Amino acid sequence: MPLLICRTCPRYDPAESGRFGRALTEALREDAATEAVPVRSVQCLGGCPEDGVAAVDAPGKARVRFTGLHAGHAGPLAEAARAHAGSRSGDPGDWDVPAELHERISSVTPKRPALDVRPW
Repeated sequence: MPLLICRTCPRYDPAESGRFGRALTEALREDAATEAVPVRSVQCLGGCPEDGVAAVDAPGKARVRFTGLHAGHAGPLAEAARAHAGSRSGDPGDWDVPAELHERISSVTPKRPALDVRPW
């Protein structure tokens, strides 16, 4: 149930690039309620040009991306990561998206089923 955080946001502002990821990671570190949520910093989540991008993702589940975030969203993001992990499909209709994040969903990407590859 990793919480993916963009480490280049805001990508198009060189003076500020990376500030979002550092601030959100620090906020998650400081909040005891978010302690058990695994976090992975990633190069880009494709939410440009709107910065403040994070996503919840897991094997076999839809990736749900949020944009327009700030460090104050640490708690709701951790809550989203736990709810996503407990869902069957990862689709937002399958788990309770925190109210603070509802309007910030910018994409839902379902996983493709594994191909059945057999030797001839």
